[in-house]
Amino acid sequence: MLYAFYKKRRERLEKKLEAVKKREAAALAREQKNDEERRENLKGVPGHFAHGLNFYKYFWIFFICCFLGVVIETVFCLVTTGRLMQRTGLVWGPFNLIYGIGAVLLTACLHRFVTKNDRWLFLGGAVLGGAFEYFCSWLQETVTGTVSWDYSNYPLNINGRINALYCLFWGILALVWIKELYPRLNGWIERSVSNRYGKAITWLLVVFMLANSLVSGAAVMRWQQRYDGVPATQTWQTAMDEAYPDDVLSKIYPSMVRTKNKV
Repeated sequence: MLYAFYKKRRERLEKKLEAVKKREAAALAREQKNDEERRENLKGVPGHFAHGLNFYKYFWIFFICCFLGVVIETVFCLVTTGRLMQRTGLVWGPFNLIYGIGAVLLTACLHRFVTKNDRWLFLGGAVLGGAFEYFCSWLQETVTGTVSWDYSNYPLNINGRINALYCLFWGILALVWIKELYPRLNGWIERSVSNRYGKAITWLLVVFMLANSLVSGAAVMRWQQRYDGVPATQTWQTAMDEAYPDDVLSKIYPSMVRTKNKV
């Protein structure tokens, strides 16, 4: 009886051990497959106009992330607040420069660590992202006298511009971006963007984004001037007053809050 009991117990343990080995083997196979896909995506398509990390590749990363960042944040706000909120940063289309520049910055500074230990990517992303977010907040307040976020009520914040929690988010984002998203995006760009017409398309988009940024900056600057009581004496001021009055800009930038004075 005792022998039969231990025999059955041993058989059950052996089955469990075999199941664990199969799961480990499957996990290892998935990891190897992911590594192979990552290498293939990073390898790209030699001869493509955006091959490697050149101007064209950086621009496409910038452009795509300007758009995707808005989509992701809009969905996040909808899920967490139950409200559909405007999260764009430019007056033409669903684009936000912060997401695009942030993606380029993470790629340029951290892509070489794709095969390194995750902690270096995390730490690098936390420091780099925190510094970038702080700079963006400072620059916005310095130039326009407004802020779009304020972390003063968060613990371990620096002048309300950044805090420890969001630095952690930046670290996690850097890990996900460098290990998973950037390699896939790199492969997609080189396989999907036309090599024949890609350069022409790129420069058209460059012109569009430059014009979009200039008009957006002028609209916000004129918005601040109207707030300060500055009359329209130049053609561009009149054009901004007609195209982008206060009620229009309030809808485009609902989270933008004026500070008492420019820094």
